[in-house]
Amino acid sequence: MTHPAHSRWRSQTLVVVIALISIIPFGLAWYYAQHPELIEKTSNYGALIPPGQQLDPAQLVAESTDAAATLEQVKGRWLLLQAVPGSCAEECAETLHKTHQGWLMLNKEMLRVKRLLLMPAAAQASKAPAVAQDDALLTAGLTPVVLQALTRAIGKAPGAGMVILLDPMGNLVLWYDTGFDPYQMVKDLKHLLKASQIG
Repeated sequence: MTHPAHSRWRSQTLVVVIALISIIPFGLAWYYAQHPELIEKTSNYGALIPPGQQLDPAQLVAESTDAAATLEQVKGRWLLLQAVPGSCAEECAETLHKTHQGWLMLNKEMLRVKRLLLMPAAAQASKAPAVAQDDALLTAGLTPVVLQALTRAIGKAPGAGMVILLDPMGNLVLWYDTGFDPYQMVKDLKHLLKASQIG
């Protein structure tokens, strides 16, 4: 036989638990709304580019001096884009090496990704060894229109060691600052390629 006091205590405890279950989520939501820095961490390594930043693939290869860098090669593919304001010196060459190694690490998914180096027309005339010897690299001229779009998207002018990732629709997705970890970049890429049905 159940004692009435014990039964009443159990009922009251149950009501309190139900009330807490209803209140706690709202309390947590309010707390995180007041402290958004606690949930700003994301699963990606690269810096996220705000949505709506887009580049027409035709603009990227508008001033191509590379027979391989055609609209057909870049359209509908993921692009690892490197925009160099001058000639491809040491920092640029190091970044090219990182993206090449990262691209190779994609294994069978590498066909979905292209690497594109944009340089001013004057710098393209005398290609650095790192550029000339890289058979998997596409090159084209860096136009003022593209440079302005990239600067607007990442909040500063792109440097020789930066890489910007575009999706197959031409949307700017992530950017990696000078000195980035290529393994983390590959991790981001694999995650996106797995989740994406395009490109």
